Amino acid sequence: MAQPQLPSTLKEGFAAMPSTFRPERAAGVSAVIQFKVTGAEAGNWIVTVKDGKCTVAEGEAPSPSVTINTPSDVWLKILRRELDGTTAFMGGQFTFTGDMGVLMQMGSWFE
Repeated sequence: MAQPQLPSTLKEGFAAMPSTFRPERAAGVSAVIQFKVTGAEAGNWIVTVKDGKCTVAEGEAPSPSVTINTPSDVWLKILRRELDGTTAFMGGQFTFTGDMGVLMQMGSWFE
């Protein structure tokens, strides 16, 4: 089987999230993840996981479960699996507010 194409931009990475989502790994999850991105690809993104589906949109959520504040290059490396999310967080490469449980589980919801 061919390897999936790695995203070359953060926008591509966010756009690919629904196709790499594994609903069986997020059974019963209802979460809104707000990304506040700085750096080369600054912007705000909302990833919603609910009812076995994952949707991605640009913008700001009124009451997210968790907000991740990250430089674009750091999160792109995480999406490409070049950098472990826990390692990046422990190393102070990104910060978050809100539900740490969502943050900890989120990586397992995607291929």
